[in-house]
Amino acid sequence: MSTIITDVNFNETKAKEINVCAWVFTGIAIGTVFLKLTTRAHVKKLGWDDFFIFLSLALSIIAAAFVSYSVTLGLGRHTAAVIAEHGQERLALTAYWQILGYPFNIGSFSFPNISIAILISNLLDRNPWRTGCLYTMTTLQVLFALISVFVIFFQCTPTAALWDPSVKGTCWSPKVFNDYSYWVSAYTTFTDIVLAVVPIRAFWNLQMRFSTKLGICIMMGLTLLSAIVTVVKATYLHLFTDRTDPLFNVVPLVLWGLVEQNVVIVAACIPTLRPFFRKTFESKASHSETGNPSSGVGFKLSSNPSHSAVKPIGSESELPLERSKRQAFDVESNNSQQGIWQTQEISVESDEETDLEGGQRRKYQEVVPANLHSGK
Repeated sequence: MSTIITDVNFNETKAKEINVCAWVFTGIAIGTVFLKLTTRAHVKKLGWDDFFIFLSLALSIIAAAFVSYSVTLGLGRHTAAVIAEHGQERLALTAYWQILGYPFNIGSFSFPNISIAILISNLLDRNPWRTGCLYTMTTLQVLFALISVFVIFFQCTPTAALWDPSVKGTCWSPKVFNDYSYWVSAYTTFTDIVLAVVPIRAFWNLQMRFSTKLGICIMMGLTLLSAIVTVVKATYLHLFTDRTDPLFNVVPLVLWGLVEQNVVIVAACIPTLRPFFRKTFESKASHSETGNPSSGVGFKLSSNPSHSAVKPIGSESELPLERSKRQAFDVESNNSQQGIWQTQEISVESDEETDLEGGQRRKYQEVVPANLHSGK
């Protein structure tokens, strides 16, 4: 067993960095999930992807709480300093709570991938083969990650030897845990990349404005950020089995674990917040239009309030729409029957008083294509 190094600065601590990272990123995840669930509840479309996100957030909060509590005990300080001030028992207690948070950390960054797979399957056209592959891939990712929990707690006999150096026991070679952890990280990275590429490839082929297409692809591709974080965290996995200064040297792994578990949750939520962003931006646009009534937007048939109004032709959903060349589904919907449609923006303005059956009716017929006439 490695000897704990004592030639360290007893006043050095990374407690603040751990707590800030834990609760800032967890707070961002909480806010994002709240917006997601609120948006879905508003449109009455809660689904299984929302359940897995809520479960992931709960696990993330528990993991952050365990880490934060272990910080109060000594995590982030040099091990020799903690032993000198509080004894060997404090080292064991601190390591125990820190290690106890790992299963919750593993679950919190694994279950969001199932949520993303469900979302993608609902968004894109029905393809049983693709759906089956996505579900199988993400289920295996969760399974491999959960197996690592058993690897963590079964590597030492008795288990207490894992966090208490004073307990006599036997442990596997650190290479066993490290190699398996690298495999899980590699497979998780692969899963994140696939979950980003599949929807991007589908949405990129849609017939829509470039800005809209780019925005949707960015939202659906945020799991690439999760892949990057997973790769960075993997470079610190060997610190889990460090025995020379376990409470201090493990900090980079703890920090990147906290970042990873929350980044993947946020990445899974962002695509479903499109209705929230759209409503927010439309409200601002509507507010700005009050000073410029003549600026027709979208499908409105607007007119100056002081003049006679053209009879509206209805909402967007009432207009004949042309389906895109490749069928896909709106990102805020859990209903696989709703799709992304290619629409035509029409604006009709009235600047003079005319009879509805006369001048304005003729203007309406000249501007609006014949196939959009209401027939009245």
